[in-house]
Amino acid sequence: MKQERKGPALLSLLNRKERENVLLQCATRRYAKGEQIIRETEQANGMYFIERGRVLVTLLSEDGREVNFANLEQGENFGELSLIDGMPRSATVTALTETDMIIMSPRVFRRMLKRHPAVAFGLLKQLSGMIRRLCDRISEYSTAGVNHRIHAEMLRLACKHIDLDGVARIPNMPTHAQFASRISCHREAVSRELKSLEKEGILMKKNRQIIIPEIRRLQSKVALLMAR
Repeated sequence: MKQERKGPALLSLLNRKERENVLLQCATRRYAKGEQIIRETEQANGMYFIERGRVLVTLLSEDGREVNFANLEQGENFGELSLIDGMPRSATVTALTETDMIIMSPRVFRRMLKRHPAVAFGLLKQLSGMIRRLCDRISEYSTAGVNHRIHAEMLRLACKHIDLDGVARIPNMPTHAQFASRISCHREAVSRELKSLEKEGILMKKNRQIIIPEIRRLQSKVALLMAR
């Protein structure tokens, strides 16, 4: 049986008729693997919803180094910040696979938020979650060692992919270099620590997936490192 595509999570807050009406006002576009979707510092042309595929969000540091910030997947969205504050894009987003996007113009975006308070509140919840995650990262960079940062980032990835049986299955694990860039450490440290977690039985690799059978064990490890 063909698996049904997961629609944009934010638009699921609309009823079917409202959602269809909004989508009729949006454009669609397919991006090739490696193609830039938006570029840091450019002016905003819309908000993007991932209909199929995966993208990488990167930032440029002050010394010009590219920092991997996040991987986004089917159902997630990006590009709303510039539509809210009118400032240039704060990140670059690149397709990691062939990716189908739904593109919402600034006009449709503003009208949707005015007409549908549930979507506006849903977007506020998304932004609140983003702020909390950034605060956690700032705290980790200021106080935590490399091992703790690796475990905490792995836990964040796992929490996005928990199945109904309580098992986390991460289907598209970032490369060790990408993982390291996200938490400001070296690839070798990531490789070493993930092998250690695998030896402990906290994670395992199967069919190009990372599987964490008991996420509580990883949570306990993160909490223990934080308490030191």
